[in-house]
Amino acid sequence: MLRIYISRHCRGCSTALKLFRRLKRLRPHIPIVLIDIDGPLPASEEDPDIPVIGTPTYVWDHHVLFQGNPSEEELLAQIDRLSSSSTTH
Repeated sequence: MLRIYISRHCRGCSTALKLFRRLKRLRPHIPIVLIDIDGPLPASEEDPDIPVIGTPTYVWDHHVLFQGNPSEEELLAQIDRLSSSSTTH
């Protein structure tokens, strides 16, 4: 699962929101969640092991992929690689 952490006062988070929407269209089979850290986090998203120290932060299964926005191509390549390796295990 990909989690994208954003916040209201983040300059790059509008780009993260655009990437989130694009990924939902391009990779509908990949679970992707957008989490606004300014609001109350659902209990399922409260994880002290995820080191979100700034936004946007992209996390795949409890591992930080990017702090800041990657290019769309870079993000798609990472997601495709990670999702294919997780389905082969």
